Amino acid sequence: MPTEKNKYDKYDVVIVGAGISGLVCGCYLAKANVRVLIVEHHDKPGGYCTSFSRKGYTFDAAVHYLGSCRENEGIIYSILKDHSLLDKINLLRNDPCEKIIMPNETIYIRKDNENTREELKQKFPEEKGNIDRFFNFILSGELLSVIAKTRYISFEKLLNEFFIDPKLKIILSVPIGNLGIAPSKASALASVFLYREYILDGGYYPEGGIQSFPDLLACRFREYGGELLLSHDVSGIIVENRKVMGVKLREGDVIRSNIVVSNADAVNTFEKMTSCGCEESEKIRKLEMSPSAFIVYLGLNTDLEKVMERHFSTWLFSTYDVERCYDTENNYNLGKIDGRGKVFDLDYIICHFPSLIDKKLAPENRSIVRAMLWVKDENGATKYNYEEKIYKKIITKLEKIIPDIEKFIEVKEIAVPRTLNRYTLNSNGSALGLASTVAQVDKNYFPSQTSISGLYLTGHWVTNGIGQSGIPLVAYCGRNLAATLIRNVSN
Repeated sequence: MPTEKNKYDKYDVVIVGAGISGLVCGCYLAKANVRVLIVEHHDKPGGYCTSFSRKGYTFDAAVHYLGSCRENEGIIYSILKDHSLLDKINLLRNDPCEKIIMPNETIYIRKDNENTREELKQKFPEEKGNIDRFFNFILSGELLSVIAKTRYISFEKLLNEFFIDPKLKIILSVPIGNLGIAPSKASALASVFLYREYILDGGYYPEGGIQSFPDLLACRFREYGGELLLSHDVSGIIVENRKVMGVKLREGDVIRSNIVVSNADAVNTFEKMTSCGCEESEKIRKLEMSPSAFIVYLGLNTDLEKVMERHFSTWLFSTYDVERCYDTENNYNLGKIDGRGKVFDLDYIICHFPSLIDKKLAPENRSIVRAMLWVKDENGATKYNYEEKIYKKIITKLEKIIPDIEKFIEVKEIAVPRTLNRYTLNSNGSALGLASTVAQVDKNYFPSQTSISGLYLTGHWVTNGIGQSGIPLVAYCGRNLAATLIRNVSN
């Protein structure tokens, strides 16, 4: 215990990690007059949903926009409404949202899903009826029937049940890259909810940058009376007789609480923060993690509206083999870079252009580009000098979208898996927690309630029965856990 006056009173709940799920959970708890403390490793809230500045440019670290904000139905809309925040955030939209460039096809994803399906029908007229069936199924109000059909199959198999044209199936597989896994492995259930809550109801950009969203939640959390401790690490979760008693900070302070929620990496939670040999510590290493990412952030001294139409993202593929592109185990695997630093060829990149939507993110007549690809990291891979070589390959790909881009680069930052690990503490820089494979979406596979009394999980390391489909689903997870905890605290 600290020798000075106690810094921390006893709390009803301590949340480890101020990612979106932790913040949402904290807001609902604090609103219900539960005494809550959130402890965050980073110096800002948000987890991967954060932004940073360089020389007047505001870059979004990982998330490129929000989904599920449709009025009265969207998950994020409901959360903002519950906390009277709808008038505190300005969500910008654009049509089109996404642009998919294949070797012989260009397809747009529109903010109105009716327009998206009509565009697909024009490109694939022989599949008109199947396109309608597919969209109607995804957007069906009969969620139980959707879950029943998709729960035990891959997205690839689901597409095979609806379509004949192989190119159409490939194009519809491209956005599944948001899950970071190949369509043959991706859960059809997780993929359907990704389409439903992030692709067909996406393209909502918080004015001022992605950081605006977690900052808003953090502000409301504090207004409710919650406490947020930034730039602090939880070194241990105190467990006695299989019951949570609180947490210990790296600085030595002990914070007492009978309920701890980990919004942190599950491997760290059970292998480093707890030491009681619980069943989760044996199970977590057997689960498949999502890949990490190689990300390039560029500040350009030119206005991109001169060379392209306004949209959020471009998916640029030089092959129709999307399966190969998203196979980080065999293809985009940093562990397979040899001692001479030989790197893989790039068949695709995912590009984001936030300053096309919000010009205030960059200085006048300047622009922002973020380009990324999914990679797998393994211990020891980063000893090779691969960063600049992969960066140059990304620039070569970007030339196809922005001619002579290299001469416009004013600011350059590169994030590799160890960078993502440094800011989030996610193992191997995992970008999406547990991979949303067919086997790993069942809500009982790795649930919020653990075998340790009083210890709960939230965020993208939890299987919630749907899979992890970005910000809407981790927010949903945090809201649901808060409802459970409010009942427990009240009793």
